[in-house]
Amino acid sequence: MSAPGTAGDPRTWPEHIRARYGVTERPRWVPWLIGGLGLAFLAAVTLVGWRLANPPIDAGVLGYVTVSDERMDVRFEVQRRAAGPATCVLRARAEDGFDVAYATVELAPAQGRTTHELALRTAYRSFVGELLGCGLSGPPPGIPGAQFRPGVTPPEQPWTGPGA
Repeated sequence: MSAPGTAGDPRTWPEHIRARYGVTERPRWVPWLIGGLGLAFLAAVTLVGWRLANPPIDAGVLGYVTVSDERMDVRFEVQRRAAGPATCVLRARAEDGFDVAYATVELAPAQGRTTHELALRTAYRSFVGELLGCGLSGPPPGIPGAQFRPGVTPPEQPWTGPGA
């Protein structure tokens, strides 16, 4: 007999009452399976988040300065988890948004944080210097190509003029 104020075990209810309240026969292992799938999903999300938060290479611009109409110096930093060479893609853009310099730079093998400076030869006066990305086995995927104004010849890199 059930305790006062309770309806008893739903498995003992008549079929029409069980249908009315949506009580179904479910094996006892189903909640365990759902819990296990939930934990597996949580573990997968954690692993993906960890890998995204700790990339094998990370880089950023520390600063840039327009030296002249033909030159911009870009200072950047690269953080590598494993010792190895890196390839970085930098560009300088004009005020109108077109590229005025574009360079792919090979960095010597190193591990940890390294700082680099590159003098970019520009087609005309630059406004901003950018690091598009770095990769361990060549340029990273998804890096856009150079976008010079029509009729502008991309200058040879790096800067080798006076004061270099």
